[in-house]
Amino acid sequence: MDTSSVRLVDLATGICTPQANLLNTRSYFAAAGLPASTRVSSLLGAQNAAWTWRVLPPMSVASSGCGGCVLSDGRFAVIGGSNSGIASLCEPLSSDDDGVWEPLPPMHDSRWLFTCAAVARCIIVAGGASQRQSTEVYDEALGRWLRLPCDLPHVGGLEAHMGSALL
Repeated sequence: MDTSSVRLVDLATGICTPQANLLNTRSYFAAAGLPASTRVSSLLGAQNAAWTWRVLPPMSVASSGCGGCVLSDGRFAVIGGSNSGIASLCEPLSSDDDGVWEPLPPMHDSRWLFTCAAVARCIIVAGGASQRQSTEVYDEALGRWLRLPCDLPHVGGLEAHMGSALL
């Protein structure tokens, strides 16, 4: 279901406060929290401590069912997804004033509706609608994707629309 609504949830109090709506409705999109040290005011349009939405430059390929995470340098990366076919792309958004998408090497396997997490200067991706058992890691220092030596244990793999958590 498409939505344009945004809510800020205070986990300590349980209070849910409506925020400014997105400029366009979306579904199957990627989102991630940025560290407080990330300089995003020019990208997101912060004005007088009130956040407003701003249109960013288009990615090389529009994507649905993609994953997203924040790299160690604070850039938000969009990974995989689907447009006319399932993709293996990885594009972080630069945090400079221009805000351009900078392609990284593609994943070994194309993925859609998968789980991902960023930890210790790596992006870990697992499962998805096309590659339910495979797992791979992007090493930021090496600048490349590495396949993990084993597949996920479940015969059917991980199902699409799964959640993720870093334990």
